[in-house]
Amino acid sequence: MRLGLRHAAVAMVIASSLASGGCKKEGVFFRDLAPNSGRPSGGEEVRILGTGFRSMGNLEIRVGPKPATNVGIADDETIVLTTPEAREADQGHPVDISILTSQGRSYVLRGAFTYRRNPAADTQGGELQRRL
Repeated sequence: MRLGLRHAAVAMVIASSLASGGCKKEGVFFRDLAPNSGRPSGGEEVRILGTGFRSMGNLEIRVGPKPATNVGIADDETIVLTTPEAREADQGHPVDISILTSQGRSYVLRGAFTYRRNPAADTQGGELQRRL
């Protein structure tokens, strides 16, 4: 489901930080993300914890700019998703989790997830530097 830019901007709710105690808006409360970091290859199950999730309807979730897979509401306090593969530029940096509901509401959990740096990429880069 796509929304017009104007409608999306009106519907946007920004959660400044999960670490500062969560975000509550319109009966939905975001408390935590478990785990809050993962491998850059993706494929890890992540749980968004809070309350009021059953009222959200169908969800589209993005981790950074990429869509998550296997998205579902496990219960009123848990949303489950599988992380996509990270862009190289996102490795080692916090990325936003964006949630769009079937009712047109949008939530952004700023810097909520971090893709760990790929040690193999660091090793390859170091090996290349040694050869030069």
